[in-house]
Amino acid sequence: MLRRLGVPPRNDAAIAVGLLVLKLLSLSLGWQPGGGVVSYLAAPFWMLPLAWRSRFPLGVALTVATADLIDVAVGGYHDSVPELLALVLAQYSLGSHAKSGRRLIAGVAAILGVSVWTWIGPQHEHSLALLGDAALAVSPVFAGLWVRQQRLRAEALEELAEQLRREREERARSAAAEERTRIARELHDEVAHAMSVIAVQADAAEGALQHDPALVRRPLVAIRQTAREALADMRRVVGALRDDDRADLAPEPGLARAAKLVEETRAGGLIVDLRVEGEPIPLPPALDLAGYRVLQEGLTNVRKHAAARRVEVVIRYSGVSVDVEVVDDGDGSGEGGGSGRGLTGLRERVALLGGSIVAGPRVQGFALRVSLPLGTSAPQA
Repeated sequence: MLRRLGVPPRNDAAIAVGLLVLKLLSLSLGWQPGGGVVSYLAAPFWMLPLAWRSRFPLGVALTVATADLIDVAVGGYHDSVPELLALVLAQYSLGSHAKSGRRLIAGVAAILGVSVWTWIGPQHEHSLALLGDAALAVSPVFAGLWVRQQRLRAEALEELAEQLRREREERARSAAAEERTRIARELHDEVAHAMSVIAVQADAAEGALQHDPALVRRPLVAIRQTAREALADMRRVVGALRDDDRADLAPEPGLARAAKLVEETRAGGLIVDLRVEGEPIPLPPALDLAGYRVLQEGLTNVRKHAAARRVEVVIRYSGVSVDVEVVDDGDGSGEGGGSGRGLTGLRERVALLGGSIVAGPRVQGFALRVSLPLGTSAPQA
């Protein structure tokens, strides 16, 4: 039985033992009248169950009511402060800890029933005493209900705070994942472009060594310049990731560098036609960077995979959007064989900016067409 009850809360156990000691002292020292031996025997059943009042409030109420009934029936009614405190505490515990409305009503009814039976005896000569005792018996229940409401409200607030904390952590993880994706996309674009240029120039340098060593200088200069620019771009990206004020945070590249990208592609032996339609206007940084990445990825894929001889690049400013097209006459594999992360990254960029992208083979060659609306409020990609 004790194993099922478990160890009672320390504070409740201290209250129960304290009330039992007070009851026994009041009986033995004659501080208050008692019912003789019956009062001594009933005292533990009055007080000790209160140690479990928060776990089993109905059981405690029934036990206290039974002790009250036996004590009065055998020993007669007598005033006792410890017993009054036990009744008040049992009623309070019902209001504060009862697990259902039925249990609450059953416990209150048991204690009130025994109390009314006691109060209507000849010991009570005035009805006002009965009304006062009834109010004293009911008031602790409402006090317990108020405390329960405050406790439930505090628990709800704690649960809400915990939920908000978890949501903040989830948003932080999501933001970190998005930032890692952005950084990976930036590094892919920079490194893939730089490596393709270096590979083409290295091939050119190797061919020049076999025919005229004097021609090696130009490819080597291009390799050096491309490597330095790629290193600067990577420092910019990593510096932004670290939030390092000492990093070389160069401005983000934009479509103003389109001619340079075209020249790098031409240096690899491709014929590239660049056509700018409409009046160039200053673009939002996110859109300007996205347009540059579209052009960079398109030219990189042509050099690496398309086996093309001619590329046509069109940058079109229409007033409502800026369009970038890269069309080659290769074998139609300009999507970049292998992982395909380049076009995947472009699709993510374009989607964030509310634009559209069409990429695929045509009758001869491969076409990449992207339209980016002006006036977008999307975050910087």
